[in-house]
Amino acid sequence: MQKLLTASILALAATTAQADPAVMFGINYNFGGGGPGLSVKVLSSDREDRTVASVGASYYPMMNRVGLDVGVGRTFENGAATVSWDVINSAPQASIGFVDTVK
Repeated sequence: MQKLLTASILALAATTAQADPAVMFGINYNFGGGGPGLSVKVLSSDREDRTVASVGASYYPMMNRVGLDVGVGRTFENGAATVSWDVINSAPQASIGFVDTVK
């Protein structure tokens, strides 16, 4: 698992050198029992209609848990949707949220 995390971080570093990163504030659902949560993610691009890599942190208030995730997503006008893997809780996650995108 640590090799996957390291490879994902290196891939993100390579992609962010080509575009401006963006910050996403949103809600998510952790399919491993964490339930709904609040998330903050860094996306590899701030451009609309792009496939992006993401790294984020989540808080699940109902379970009083935190999570760190690595994933992929798609940006659109002032928003993004991502699917990711929560490395702390070992579970898949889906997120949507606000991003200040540019055309």
